[in-house]
Formats: sequence, structure tokens, C-alpha cells
Amino acid sequence: MSKLIFYGLMIYFLYKLIFNIVVPVSDGIKNVRQNTEQRQQASPPPGPTPAPKKETPKEEEYIDFEEVK
Repeated sequence: MSKLIFYGLMIYFLYKLIFNIVVPVSDGIKNVRQNTEQRQQASPPPGPTPAPKKETPKEEEYIDFEEVK
């Protein structure tokens, strides 16, 4: 009789452990994965940063060279 009570309590505690701890944790992990996938799909992928525009030199800055023979 005591073995039956012991096994019954063990089954009860395992049931409580599984459905109060293991299942909510696995559901939480699933929700976190779904949220991260949604955020990754919503945000644009990081691309190359645009290069800074080079300023064209003004005509005044050019120096004319003459060939010397």
C-alpha cells in the first residue's frame, strides 16, 4: 500500500513539474524565437554604408604646368 502511495505522489509531482515548469519554458522559448524572426524580417538587412561624397576641386585650385625642354 505504501508503494502505491509513493508511486502516486511521484507521478503527481512529475506531472506538476512537467506542466508547471517545462511546458511554460518551452512556450516562452518558442515565443522569443518567433519575435526575433519577426524583428529580423521587419528591419532591413545591414548594407554597406554609403561612401562620403568627394568634393570636386574648384578650378582655382588647378595649377597649369608647362613642359620645359
